[in-house]
Amino acid sequence: MKALPAALFSCTVWLAAITSAFPTNQKKPDCKNYNTDFRVSTEGWSAENTVQDTYDITDGGIKMNLMPPRQYVRMHDAQSAFHYLPYNKYEGRGPTFNASSYMHYGRVSATVKSANVGGAITAVILIGDGGDEIDFELLGGMSNYFWGHEVLYTVNGGYHEVAGGPVFDEYHTYTIDWTPDRIDWYIDGTLVRTKEKKDTCDGAGVCKFPSEPARIQIGLWDGSIESGTAQWSRGPIAWEQHDVISAYIQKIESVCNPEYNNVVA
Repeated sequence: MKALPAALFSCTVWLAAITSAFPTNQKKPDCKNYNTDFRVSTEGWSAENTVQDTYDITDGGIKMNLMPPRQYVRMHDAQSAFHYLPYNKYEGRGPTFNASSYMHYGRVSATVKSANVGGAITAVILIGDGGDEIDFELLGGMSNYFWGHEVLYTVNGGYHEVAGGPVFDEYHTYTIDWTPDRIDWYIDGTLVRTKEKKDTCDGAGVCKFPSEPARIQIGLWDGSIESGTAQWSRGPIAWEQHDVISAYIQKIESVCNPEYNNVVA
């Protein structure tokens, strides 16, 4: 999940000539269609690398809690080209929730209220085992994608205005629609970005487009421990001002593309 904050919606393209972590001759992954209201149930989702203090089940859904590090030590990057950028030596602990199955193309919508502190990143992600990634990173509305064979930071992101109330005061629905030919990102049903596979291809026919099966992840994490990421995420977090930083997941819906997935109950 921790690529230079990755976060908000693109589409993946498949190039048969490129070796992938999920070759074309491999069987379709088992993929579950989700319609989860976290105010009612968390069935089918698992919390990764976390303990109970990093989340609560509430009437508003899952409350994700970013907990302070054991020590708060502010540092500055003397090597930075951006002149002494600040970062934190230690990072806070936050949860990541994972779907129990993989998706190879399909549509994911998450209704989320993000954290309201710079450096705390609320993320909706599709992530493959080989490094492919498509996501929304909520510092507002930012879409991003990564091609696992050559992960490039700060290259494939896009920033989007979110209509209505602030993303940390109101729930908004973030959707990634991923096909073999394109990725579409939506916020509250409005298309905010499209990335077509053909536009990721170079002169040698190599298309740097996410195309491997991916897990759905929703999480809250501390982007403060690397100076560039801290700057990007409007941090680092001033932990002396916060006992806990929270974000909410209310609902997730997903639909697997039956042409590329074995859809299971």
